[in-house]
Amino acid sequence: MNTVRKCLLIGALAGAVAITALAARADVRVDAFGHTDSDGIDIVMHGDDVVIVARDDSEARITPAGDLSIRDQRVAVTAGQRQLLRQYSQGIVEIEHKGMEIGRQAVAMVGGMVGTLVTDLLTDDDGDKKLDADMNRKAEPLDQAATEICKDVKAQKLLQDEIAVEIPAFKPYAVIHKDTDEDCHTDHHED
Repeated sequence: MNTVRKCLLIGALAGAVAITALAARADVRVDAFGHTDSDGIDIVMHGDDVVIVARDDSEARITPAGDLSIRDQRVAVTAGQRQLLRQYSQGIVEIEHKGMEIGRQAVAMVGGMVGTLVTDLLTDDDGDKKLDADMNRKAEPLDQAATEICKDVKAQKLLQDEIAVEIPAFKPYAVIHKDTDEDCHTDHHED
């Protein structure tokens, strides 16, 4: 590849990466729960509270202390149920923090990938195989972090289902429905 073509390709790739990084910074959201914007359900943080929006747009609120309110009405819970609700709240907070960290790592990783891309394109030693291997190596920490979130979501779903059995009024708010064995995975590329 001649020098002019390499410079044009590098410039175009750097511009595309910069735009991608800016877009990622603007809205980094990991939807590990299998929701779409149109299905009407969501799990969000309001301050320290976990708020779950059901399909009918009603809300359940779980505090870090394990208090439960459904449709703005406090629900009486036993000590055991409160412990489950505390675990649920902590689990959602941890998943949110891990998702935000993955977003930050992805944005930071873009710069390193651009450097690797430029080096591999300019040296052109082993062609596409080296470039692919270098990019996969750079992305491995994100792959591992995403796998951890998948495990966390699976555990959170089991906990959610246990709460729904213990507190029947919570069933409409058992909105984590993703089959993590099938849907929550990462792709590994092998040559």
